[in-house]
Amino acid sequence: MAQHFDLDTGAAHGTYKTYIIGFILSVALTLIAFGITGFHLFSPQGSFIAIASLALVQLFIQLVYFLHLNFHSKSRWNLIAFAFTAIVVLILVAGTLWIMYNLYANMGMNAMKMG
Repeated sequence: MAQHFDLDTGAAHGTYKTYIIGFILSVALTLIAFGITGFHLFSPQGSFIAIASLALVQLFIQLVYFLHLNFHSKSRWNLIAFAFTAIVVLILVAGTLWIMYNLYANMGMNAMKMG
């Protein structure tokens, strides 16, 4: 994958070819996910696993082709910043779910009492 780097900042810039490849792959994965749900190709559990897998693949495609994150030495700081952001978001989401679960369990709330 050809990339051009800014000599001052090390920021990567893609070419038209990389953008078009990323776009085509993203659209193809979206259409596959739509086909799985629209035509009920798998069981509900199988659909969930297939769509989650396609989402992860599409995430990495977009990170590489559009955000230009890779292990190249000039763009390593961008990758480190992204990893830090992902860890912070993961901590926030996991902490929120943990707090909500504990509130639900300790306050004795359930669907039967709400009605």
